[in-house]
Amino acid sequence: MLLTLTVEQRVLLHLWDTPLGDNPWEGRPELTQAGVSDAVGIARKHLPRTLKKLREKARIHEETRHVAGAKQRCRVYALSPEGRKAASELVDDIHTRIVKADGEQTTVQALHNHATGLLDVLRNIDSSGTYRPPIDGEVADIAPLDGRDLPLDHRLAVYDNIVRTAWSDGVVTKDEQAMLDDMAMYLGLEPYDTEPIEKRVREESIDPDAENSSLYKQMLEVAWQDGEVDANEQAMLDSLAGMLGLDSARNVQLDWVCDRLDDRMKAYCSAMEAAWEDGRVSGDEENILQNLRDSLSISEQEHKTILGVVRAKLN
Repeated sequence: MLLTLTVEQRVLLHLWDTPLGDNPWEGRPELTQAGVSDAVGIARKHLPRTLKKLREKARIHEETRHVAGAKQRCRVYALSPEGRKAASELVDDIHTRIVKADGEQTTVQALHNHATGLLDVLRNIDSSGTYRPPIDGEVADIAPLDGRDLPLDHRLAVYDNIVRTAWSDGVVTKDEQAMLDDMAMYLGLEPYDTEPIEKRVREESIDPDAENSSLYKQMLEVAWQDGEVDANEQAMLDSLAGMLGLDSARNVQLDWVCDRLDDRMKAYCSAMEAAWEDGRVSGDEENILQNLRDSLSISEQEHKTILGVVRAKLN
């Protein structure tokens, strides 16, 4: 269940369960960048982008405090009033979700308490909706969020499918090999991970009717884990679509992205579609869109994502 949340939502939930505290001199390690990234399951190098987006939406603020074990003062993060409101609405929604625990149906709220944070609860709910608490002394794995940090077996399975597709015609071209190298790098795989897969695939009979659309969606899901597809990830997806011969790849991506927009972005997307219906946006329509964007706290990146979706639909 944790993987259904964006990184921003995870950060909000973590800060909701981990208040900053009243002592202006002391900060909790869990509220530093290292602590937040560990809690939400994202590589630390990717966290600043998420924190920047939350600051732009006025949902968090940062302070510099002394943190136990640190040689110097560290930046720590906390929810702003707007952030607490957003987090509260998210918590209320998640609390109502029905799961199975000990063979019986219950709510997430019943499992969430002072001893067990909400992220920890969600982390232990599997894809069947069953809550499986960790065994005493066992540390639960933190759900990852981008290609390099996904579980190794997941990354290997994705790479295996890509290699099989590349070899489906019995030969791997230079462009396809370059694509495989890029995929291996993006997925954080070393040669000792990839070479056995490539050797096995070469020796096997490859089914030419691979489910290319399903494979494309797998990589799209990896790229979209932080809630957006940046320029490098889009270029990788376009290259993969070309290698797979997917003429409908952009439509597949549009439908997939639209299904994953949150309520704010869906509302803004609907308004933008209406404004662009005649192929142009008037001054009045531009003002309406700007006011709606401000009221919904739509970031610049979210605006660009939705604008791209709307223009692609019109084309």
